[in-house]
Amino acid sequence: MAKALGITFYDKELITLVAKESGFSEEFISQNEQKMPSALLYQMIMQDYEAPLDKSLSYDDALFVAQSRVIRRLATEKPCVIVGRCADYILRDRPHTINIFLFGDMKSKTKRVIAEYGISPAQAPGKITQVDKSRKEHYFHYTGRQWGDSRNYHVTFNTSMISITQITEILKNIYKDWK
Repeated sequence: MAKALGITFYDKELITLVAKESGFSEEFISQNEQKMPSALLYQMIMQDYEAPLDKSLSYDDALFVAQSRVIRRLATEKPCVIVGRCADYILRDRPHTINIFLFGDMKSKTKRVIAEYGISPAQAPGKITQVDKSRKEHYFHYTGRQWGDSRNYHVTFNTSMISITQITEILKNIYKDWK
């Protein structure tokens, strides 16, 4: 989608950017960015106070604060696509931002993770369930909202029924109207 729109795409690249700005290692960020943290620091995170990232926050909360800062900065700099990391919530009040949620049935998700990530057919459903559970817990902890609830997004698409190509065309039209 980002390629079709001619804009920057951020997913795993956020790990490197957050590592540079926070002092956390890329390995730590990769392993902990969607784990359930120990304390919610809503005011500090959402108002972007200059939180000390070493003493008063748990590592998980500090990581979330650091990611939130990077996400807001990137969205301010230029149009971009940001995958996950509660970006829909972090950027919810930002104009010209469209929050999208893609979902699919287990059969479609299994087929995709086998093709995209090389996970074995026997392990794929369990891995999908585990990752979805982590995302759901992380999202709820930091937002107080249910991950995947269509009310949290501008649009949601069932990728089991609508192809990525079709979704991209719809989003290209929305994006063109905003430019």
